Amino acid sequence: MLKKIMFYILAIILLIILTASFALYLKSPGKPLEVKESAENVPSTGISVIEKAEIGGIDQYLIIRGNDMSKPVMLFLHGGPGSPEIAFMNHYNRALEEDFIMVYWEQRGSGKSFSTDIPGESMTMEQFIADTREVSLHLSKRFNQQKIYLMGHSWGSLLGIKTAWHHPELYHAYIGVGQVAHQYRGEKISFDWVKEQARLREDEASLKKLEKLTFPDSLATADEWVSFLRTERNFVNKFGGAMREHTSMWPLIKMVLNTPEYTFSEKFNYMRGNLYSLKSLWLEVINTNLMTQTDSIRVPVFICQGIHDYQTPYVVAREFYEQLEAPKKAFIPFENSAHSPLMEEPEKFNALLRQFVKETHREANLAF
Repeated sequence: MLKKIMFYILAIILLIILTASFALYLKSPGKPLEVKESAENVPSTGISVIEKAEIGGIDQYLIIRGNDMSKPVMLFLHGGPGSPEIAFMNHYNRALEEDFIMVYWEQRGSGKSFSTDIPGESMTMEQFIADTREVSLHLSKRFNQQKIYLMGHSWGSLLGIKTAWHHPELYHAYIGVGQVAHQYRGEKISFDWVKEQARLREDEASLKKLEKLTFPDSLATADEWVSFLRTERNFVNKFGGAMREHTSMWPLIKMVLNTPEYTFSEKFNYMRGNLYSLKSLWLEVINTNLMTQTDSIRVPVFICQGIHDYQTPYVVAREFYEQLEAPKKAFIPFENSAHSPLMEEPEKFNALLRQFVKETHREANLAF
């Protein structure tokens, strides 16, 4: 009798897994969302495509979307390393596609661009800067625009500002969101903050787990850092230092699983790419200090920072901005955001970004 019960339970579990897998398969065509139609129900003059391009000697993917092909090109550099954000941008901020041709580049080793054939030695900051330059040149030619805009979120903000510093001739301006500046210091601030939050909330269970954690020293390996971050970031999420709306990762995971741009296998590879990229690049991230390396830049800079951000802490980003010389610059605090103002306060973000770009275009005698 017990064997029969166990058999039925296993059969039900298997059926649930198969049903869920089939439902996920149906939601995974690997195709982009359609472009919005105009108010008069006339097909938009926009674009919505997934393109494969050889960048840095390997195939990489660009998801290109916009309601109007005449708008400026905005190359979006996702976070991580290794965490493409098309799923989140689809959910929170498709409105950007009304003002820009948005290009969501799935970086080397990430998302649709993940492959086990990628040479490990190519996963370096230097190579990613070269890749970003190559993508930017490709887009300038593809859309017949002399310059484009460069926006980076989290890890993408570090890659973005370093690329803009090396190749200012390619960009109208650089936009940083959740700006990385000195991440080693930022991680110390983050760790102290989550412990303080646990104490203030009298969360003894969380405090015990945090007290068992040892903050990695300057000689720590990538594996040691990843082990630390896997635990510590759970508490950053729990206490609202990542996103104010979501204090668990599950809603974000569901967004990735529901994303039509990914195929069935690409959704399963998403976390593989995230872990691979994080292990490959984190030591360069943690050992970079823009405070001492980048005191000036030759493009306009627009930094948007959530005051509740404890992944790339507000205070570090602000100090970096204050010492940075640029032809034009602005630092915008977002009072109701943590690490992702463009998704947490999209209307405010879009309005301010639109104004910044409009002014930048006007100063360059370009229409917007």
